[in-house]
Amino acid sequence: MVQEKYNPAINLLKKISYLLPIVIFSLSLITLHKQLHHISLEEIHSVFSHISSVDVFFVFVFTFLSYIMLICYDLLAMHYIGHWIPLEKTVKSSFISTSISYSIGFNFLTSGSIRYRLYSLYGLTLFDVGKIVTFCSLTFWMGFSFIGGILLISHPLNLPESISIPSLFFKIIGALLLLLLFAYFFFCFKQKRIRVKETDLHFPNIKIASLQLLVASLDYIFVGCVFYFLLPHYGHISFFYVLTILMISQIIGLISTVPGGLGVFEAVMLFMLTPFFHSNDVIATLVVFRTVYYFVPFIMGLLLLSHNELNVRNKLLIKLHKNTVSRISIFTPQIFALLIFLAGMVLLFFEALPPQIENMRLINRIIPLPLIESSSLLSSIIGVLLLILAKSLWKRIDGAYLLSLIVLLLGSIFSILKGSNYIGVIILFTIFLTLLPQRKYFYRKSSLLNQTFSRDNIIVISFVVLSFIWFGFFVHRHADYSREMLWQFGIDSHASRFLRSAVASIFMLFIVGILKLLGSSSKDLKLPDEDEIDNARIIIRKSKTTSGNLALLKDKYLIFDAAKESFIMYGISGKSWICMGDPIGKIHNIKDLIWDFHEMANLHQGWTVFYEVSEKYIPYYLDIGLTLIKIGEEARVQLSEFSLEGSAGKDFRYSVKRMEKDGFNFEIIPPEQVSAHEKELREISDAWLNLKNTSEKKFSMGFFDIRYLSNYSLAIVKKEDKIVSFANIWLGAEKEEMTIDLMRYDPAIAHRTMEYLFVKLMLWGKESGYRFFSLGMSPLSGLEDRNLAPLWTKIGLAIYKHGEYLYNFKGLRAYKERFHPTWEPRYIAFPSGFKQVSALKDVAILISGGTKEIFSK
Repeated sequence: MVQEKYNPAINLLKKISYLLPIVIFSLSLITLHKQLHHISLEEIHSVFSHISSVDVFFVFVFTFLSYIMLICYDLLAMHYIGHWIPLEKTVKSSFISTSISYSIGFNFLTSGSIRYRLYSLYGLTLFDVGKIVTFCSLTFWMGFSFIGGILLISHPLNLPESISIPSLFFKIIGALLLLLLFAYFFFCFKQKRIRVKETDLHFPNIKIASLQLLVASLDYIFVGCVFYFLLPHYGHISFFYVLTILMISQIIGLISTVPGGLGVFEAVMLFMLTPFFHSNDVIATLVVFRTVYYFVPFIMGLLLLSHNELNVRNKLLIKLHKNTVSRISIFTPQIFALLIFLAGMVLLFFEALPPQIENMRLINRIIPLPLIESSSLLSSIIGVLLLILAKSLWKRIDGAYLLSLIVLLLGSIFSILKGSNYIGVIILFTIFLTLLPQRKYFYRKSSLLNQTFSRDNIIVISFVVLSFIWFGFFVHRHADYSREMLWQFGIDSHASRFLRSAVASIFMLFIVGILKLLGSSSKDLKLPDEDEIDNARIIIRKSKTTSGNLALLKDKYLIFDAAKESFIMYGISGKSWICMGDPIGKIHNIKDLIWDFHEMANLHQGWTVFYEVSEKYIPYYLDIGLTLIKIGEEARVQLSEFSLEGSAGKDFRYSVKRMEKDGFNFEIIPPEQVSAHEKELREISDAWLNLKNTSEKKFSMGFFDIRYLSNYSLAIVKKEDKIVSFANIWLGAEKEEMTIDLMRYDPAIAHRTMEYLFVKLMLWGKESGYRFFSLGMSPLSGLEDRNLAPLWTKIGLAIYKHGEYLYNFKGLRAYKERFHPTWEPRYIAFPSGFKQVSALKDVAILISGGTKEIFSK
């Protein structure tokens, strides 16, 4: 396995992906501040009363019509893919996915995930949903290109004097949009096809394309009507001009990647409309528009999604009634992480608001001014600390739990001391009281400074702190700022207290960043050295299971727990960090080890996969947010019941007698003598590979390497003095389990030697006192053939029944069944959503040794 190389260009793009949304959001806040500098909150509040009830009625009507057009996107998409489901199901699924994704942002990902969840219930595949999402996205851009192209050509923008962009530039952009639309229609007319891997995708016919253009254009016009009816009627501005600036604002909001374009969209609209309207009127319009068009449908979509999930799982919930509370409690750390983040926001934003002067004077009679000023400063620091702690609470860190309790209590006290709004105190103390009895859910022993922060974590924390600073400057915009203000103290010095709090917040983030930089960096991805292999070997010898022996192949990375008593072996393929089997070692260390592996994968922008795992650690895989699907069953023979006697052992008894009559015999070669037979063993292995017309598989099974084989005793079958088949023996601690890994036979002799080897080795294990013999996993066997089975289960079952060309699935299961084993399920734990397809592809490539080898036998 090759170590990943550092790529400066990719690293630069990653940094830009962090900074670009923050920069755009910061510029939007600066624009908002300039536009609202002379406006008071009371003035904005008074404007809302001037919006007539008739206008509000038309706003709701056009919002309804717009969402009807969005539903038509899905109806056309269903006609395009040729898969029809009941109308009411399409309407509900389309509205839920659209209303939620419009508010959350990242439309392609969020709407795609929700559509897949809903449409898969009606028989649509992942590929079908992908085509629907792509079709709907193209429909949106068709309307955008048509309306935007015409408007940019015929209605040039009246930009403020501070921006000097020639009108010709906008006309060229408009012409390019119309040209793209013309190209799309040309491809539809020619019925062009695009080949994506092994699948042909065709453009829709002209009729469907025309309907796409119609519904998308009407959708865009209805959205413009919603906004236009909220504007004061005394403004000298045309409807088409409103459509144009609405288009530009939405595009900039999409580029920013800020969820729903929140703040960015408002800043651009405010900047473009203030030459025509008073800022108060624009702010009121934006607030009502955001509420009616985004927030109300978002709440309705969430309620419908919740109702749908309850209906789908109704029978399951009834069946699992006793386990409902325990299952819900799985999400307790995540719920409190969100609450802690909310508490941090409350502390910061209340710090920006000036307190009631009467409260301040009353408190000053009891508490000295220095303590009041210190409380205000510490509140902002605690607020930032809570934003940072939320991530560690999500990961169930015990230190984060204790520290959160302390800072929540201190935050409540400081909020009272500085005379802040008592609503904030109630919120903080309520979260403190509800978090207090939840100690059992935060069990991970890990350093808080070593916790990783993803791109989204950093961006969201930055958004909150920037919003707090902007809000504070907006509230105190009439203050006369100077260098001396930082050191002004007094009951009435609200702006000075806010300024010190803003500086303290930035300083706190700076300190945390420095500590992260000076702390332990991400681990280098290096294959294990001899000391690590020796340590792994010690852990393997103490383990009752035998799967850990794969680590001795030295082709996988290893990560150990802090006490070096447990380890995970893993490989990297694409973006997937794939652990082979369950973690090996002491059970009490496994929780932390799984989290450490998950965090390391996240630090390297990868996602976590656990392949071929048992039921033992399923709760821990669920804890880190993975989904499990069954991929097969492992056959384990109870050796105390295995015998050649009676009718059950008749076939094996016959095979053994025939083989021994033909001159074959069974032997065990100790580890120290294995290397002496290297030449003979390699010839058998090469002949076997040539017979199978395949290359060595890796990762999940052994490959021929005499250094690896020399770690174990070798079970061999000989004819006269010549070895004709062999297999290395894995032995578990306390004689719990035994199995074999690398199995090879000489095809020139007879393939039935392997069955003879199996039987003789089981009898040897039984005599030696071992409890179980593992025959390994039968892929895709034991999957439930049910109508309500998950999609992946149905796909796996179809491959198991009809995929004989790829692999002899049913034949392998039937062969192992002859030994009357106990079947134990095996799973793959991987991320949810569209990542699952990539994860399965990455696992297949890693096991096979390459893309080409996936389809070779």
